[in-house]
Amino acid sequence: MKKIRIITILIVFLGTTLSCENDLLDQVNPNAPTPDTFWNTQEDAILGINAVYAGIQNRELSLWEIFDYDMRSDEGYSQSPWTDLANVGRHVNINYDFPWLLEVWRELYRTIYKANQVLENVPNIEMDETLRNRIVAEAYFLRGHCYYKLATLWGRVPLVTGIEDANTRYPQGTIEEVWAIVEQDFIAAAAGLPDGYTGADVGRATRGGAIGYLGRSYLQQKKWAEAAAEFEKIIAMVPGTYDLMPDFKDNFTEEFENNKESLFEIQFTNNNGKTGGFPTYNNASGDETSERAQFFGVRPLGWTDGQPTKWLLNQFLSETDKDGNEDPRLQYTMTYDHPGELLYGLTYEERGAGPNDRFWRKYTNYWQDYESYFSGINTRVIRLADVYLMHAEALNELGRTQEAIPFANLVRQRSNMNDLPLTLTQQEFRLQLRHDRVVELAGESVRFVDLVRYGIAGPELAGPNPELSAAESDFDTEFQNFVKGKSEYLPIPLREIDAYGGGLEQNPGW
Repeated sequence: MKKIRIITILIVFLGTTLSCENDLLDQVNPNAPTPDTFWNTQEDAILGINAVYAGIQNRELSLWEIFDYDMRSDEGYSQSPWTDLANVGRHVNINYDFPWLLEVWRELYRTIYKANQVLENVPNIEMDETLRNRIVAEAYFLRGHCYYKLATLWGRVPLVTGIEDANTRYPQGTIEEVWAIVEQDFIAAAAGLPDGYTGADVGRATRGGAIGYLGRSYLQQKKWAEAAAEFEKIIAMVPGTYDLMPDFKDNFTEEFENNKESLFEIQFTNNNGKTGGFPTYNNASGDETSERAQFFGVRPLGWTDGQPTKWLLNQFLSETDKDGNEDPRLQYTMTYDHPGELLYGLTYEERGAGPNDRFWRKYTNYWQDYESYFSGINTRVIRLADVYLMHAEALNELGRTQEAIPFANLVRQRSNMNDLPLTLTQQEFRLQLRHDRVVELAGESVRFVDLVRYGIAGPELAGPNPELSAAESDFDTEFQNFVKGKSEYLPIPLREIDAYGGGLEQNPGW
């Protein structure tokens, strides 16, 4: 499994932020490379693109960003004693300068800036032409990845496409202009990336990853025909390049990372002491670990700062498989208190968990008897099952329901679920597909953007029992705080608005 190598000093000089706040200790180190002296060789180009990958491994984007998506949806909620953190998922009293919103914003722009340096400098390096074109395409892919996150988390954001100094004020784009950059970057990436890699390069961005991400971007904008056209390109690569894994759970372990179902994933290793996580806060090294399992793990082994809702559990329990058993994806996605259920080797009672407690299993090391800051499980950003379900949605919205249903059935068959009949109406299949996306993709940072795309994110998701807590209710009662036209996006950090000195407007309603 590929673990992209990083040189710490490279992160320092490539990591310029968008903010104009000055560092009192900002002085030139004569022994360190600078943008003016660095970009000369093929090795420089490789190190430069590796530094861009390092940005998406950092804890801001590999942990806090996940919380911003999953805990704001009806799949998850937080009982964290850290009120500012829990309030992000509650859609209420959000601290505009809460560090883990501010730092997600800044890390996205740091990574964009590093990608821009690659795009500006690598084309001028005398080196192998095929490798040069690939590295440029990788930079487009990673920048597109970051702008996709900005488009779905904040909407109208500055359009940083150059490498001017930190005092440059880039224009704040409309949401349409932000999406246009996302599209352009993935189109450029797809044109220059290979279908796959071997050896040490496995894990880098691929053509299929760029095409799938482009299709996802079109889908989020309800460009149904354009989305379907991109997904068809991926489907044409089945089974030669891509295919569903035989077992659902193999998408969330170290053993089967970078498998045939994966279009793109963020690489991690479990090497203790070499971490970009909590113990050293992104002191980038050759190996990066993930804190995700520790963050969501069962207390006291983990922090339990995010948990699945009762509503999510009920989605799994609402339909049995062909043999009359519960949906087999449930046991690899989350836990709930029932006979035989174990939490890291002990029963609910032995762990001190309550009957209404539910915990995430997906992306945790639940088969061990401990959890740690050093998880090596890769984050799957986009996989074939998601492509099949997105393609089904695009076709259905185009009125091609009977063509769409078989793609949903491909995903259902893998988990021994009954096929959906081809006689479903467009609306019946639309509702069923929303359910199917939940049980297949829960905890994979897609549900909140799905809700926004469906146009149903709002107080009505709080359900008929607003007097109950999220831990007890069959619905996510935290959505009673959701304000349409406001809560679809996070507030832009005030420190960034102030640093801009004008020209960066707050999101509507905040």
